[in-house]
Amino acid sequence: MTTLQTETASGSAASAFSSSDTAALERETELQVEEQVTFEQIWNETHRKVSSGWIRQNGFKRICLQFPDDYLPHSNAISVSLKELLAPEDVKVFIMADTTYGSCCVDEIAAAHVEADSVIHFGNACQSKASRLPVLYMYPELPLDVPRMMETLTASLQAECKDRAVCVYLDIGYHHLREQLGEESSLYKQLTEALQPKELVLEVYPLAEEDADASKQHPKSASERICLFVGCDNQRFANLSLTAPALQWHIFDGASGTLSAKNPLTAQYIRRRYFYIEKCKDAQTLGLIVATLTAEGYLDVVARLQAMAKGRGIKTQLISVGRINPAKLANFLEIDCFVLIGCPFNNMYNSKEYYKPIVSVFEAEMALNPAWHMKYPEAYVTDFKELLPAGRSFLAYDEQAVPEHDVSLVSGRMRGAANASLETAGDPASLAVATQAKMALMTTNTGLTFEDRTWQGLDPALGQTEPAELQPGLSGIPIKYSHQ
Repeated sequence: MTTLQTETASGSAASAFSSSDTAALERETELQVEEQVTFEQIWNETHRKVSSGWIRQNGFKRICLQFPDDYLPHSNAISVSLKELLAPEDVKVFIMADTTYGSCCVDEIAAAHVEADSVIHFGNACQSKASRLPVLYMYPELPLDVPRMMETLTASLQAECKDRAVCVYLDIGYHHLREQLGEESSLYKQLTEALQPKELVLEVYPLAEEDADASKQHPKSASERICLFVGCDNQRFANLSLTAPALQWHIFDGASGTLSAKNPLTAQYIRRRYFYIEKCKDAQTLGLIVATLTAEGYLDVVARLQAMAKGRGIKTQLISVGRINPAKLANFLEIDCFVLIGCPFNNMYNSKEYYKPIVSVFEAEMALNPAWHMKYPEAYVTDFKELLPAGRSFLAYDEQAVPEHDVSLVSGRMRGAANASLETAGDPASLAVATQAKMALMTTNTGLTFEDRTWQGLDPALGQTEPAELQPGLSGIPIKYSHQ
């Protein structure tokens, strides 16, 4: 028997039917470009003073430190330093990594395993309101060459921004400048002199949920303003640029000192998302992936999606698999489209590695709620709470408004209430409105249910086996058990 093998760049052999052992470590995730940070930038005297004062002021005794993957090399040193600051007191510190859903969300589930009474969250954060534990967010303090930035903005953006409304957002690495925000701050005055705008707004991003509501009240002329993001082209910029209307977006990279224009809502991106919305309408079974257990209102969104899908005759399945990947979702053969219910930073997946489309809650709302028919949104909605009755993008769902006869723009087949009667009459061809060439290499039975599968797992044989006497099991470590 011959095994096909290929040589990888690292020199190790990989099977033709599997990836190399280093592929998972070397793979780069989309929209995860972050500036490299040093120990001093994420744990300096300011961080020590704020964290120790917060713990002592509230009397916390069991503190979890949550780190993203790129901060883990510094996690032990930070934990030791914090213990030394709190040495006279009986305080236990725990390190959390490999979070349940995403590093931007506070992992209250993992913290509950050690009965923690507080969490200190480092790095990228969506600032979703935690429902169980108090949280302190600690951001890195990155250097910013302000004179160079002003020189670049004056030369490249002054003509474009002059006599226009301008909004400048500071990424998490530059939140330490927040004390200088306001019209009397030095940074505000320098930006006004460099850009000469009609109106200038200076904000940090992301804001806490309680502070973000006021900042989302964009003026009517928001679509005519120029926006500048001080940071790198990362996940936070993608989220902000999609949700905040603007005439043009620019990014000033503080690490390289370069300025670039960026338009997130390209024609290609919009076409792809509307294609996924149409696939969501075509689905016979929707998989509702719960990617958060802490964000407030996620149960209300689940109930709303289930009600809207039921009104269209679409089945729903509730799924919770932690961090999603193509291998996990490939196990659900009967699901035609997935709806990801997560935090604002963790609800958009554009990867082509997945076998079935993944849409956000907002895109599912546009597909299932007839109130969105022929209605172009002013801005993309990443926070699903905005789609609930108290949100600004809420549109009431009327089941009576769901069309009985609808035509798919993808397959050219009829869908809706008429499908059941036609299929039961044994005339599936009557559903075809437009003929298309058969270009599919493989077809799957989307109606396949768990009962129809040839293998359904191990047979538990409940009630058919006699109770057995308990015996001690294996002890030791896998490399050598005690009985060997």
